[in-house]
Amino acid sequence: TSTVIPYRYSLESSTSIFALASKMASTAGRLIARHAAAGCRNASSLSGRLRQPAAAPILSTHSLSSPIASSTSTTTTLRSSVMSLPRRYGHTVRIILTNDLPDGRGYNGDVMTVKAGYARNYLVPQKKALYATPENFERLGIADPDAETMEEKRARMAAEAAAEEDEEAAADLRAADLLKHYLRNKVLKIWRNVDSSTGAVHPGLVNAQNVREKLSQQLKIDLEDHETVQLRAKPVELGHAELEEEDVERIMEGIGSSGDEESAGEGDGAECKVEIRQLGEFMAKISLRGGHVVPLKFAVLKR
Repeated sequence: TSTVIPYRYSLESSTSIFALASKMASTAGRLIARHAAAGCRNASSLSGRLRQPAAAPILSTHSLSSPIASSTSTTTTLRSSVMSLPRRYGHTVRIILTNDLPDGRGYNGDVMTVKAGYARNYLVPQKKALYATPENFERLGIADPDAETMEEKRARMAAEAAAEEDEEAAADLRAADLLKHYLRNKVLKIWRNVDSSTGAVHPGLVNAQNVREKLSQQLKIDLEDHETVQLRAKPVELGHAELEEEDVERIMEGIGSSGDEESAGEGDGAECKVEIRQLGEFMAKISLRGGHVVPLKFAVLKR
């Protein structure tokens, strides 16, 4: 025999079962959200313990916990980034202690460097220190240990001047060596008309200004105003090709001296008055700053 359950009873039972299932699903969802918000790691295991009817909607713990976990990890990352930034310290000031500091950190009359906030908020208001200004040093009758005496200042200025002069002298020497190396195998060429009857340059002549101008035009060297050019009035006997370094030095020493009659009495800085009116190979002396001399070869050729 079979037992027949009345339809009304079955319908009511089914309705209560579905209501109970919906209530359980709602309770499970609230518990999962609450534990996820609190950072509970067992939210997924809790949902597994609560049975849910097949018809009830299944809540995903991942969908609830992922945004919260993501925001939590982002906050942790930002906090660690901020903590890893270097701490910026305030600027420091010099102070003169007017009282002893506790724990032997400083004594009356000491000149110290402390943080500006420490001096502003504690030492100066508590009358334990004064700012290290010239007026306060004079007021306390204390000499500034970092201040220079007149002798020390003179010695420092003399040392700086000497160092500057040494640097300028080294720069002048480098410039002279560079120009000497550049002109060593070069010959400046100056063309002039020649009188056929006498063989002399006519009309015209060659002087120091002509050499300076040709030096700028042909070799692209522009001398400064304090750099002078002096000429040797006599041509080179052996020619430029036969000159040795010793010969060049000897000729440089003779330009402007008593050995060169036409340029005698002309110093290195004096204006050269030599005028060349014949063809041939000649030598000139360029006087640079620092007493450096550079030889220059030039030739007066028939146009």
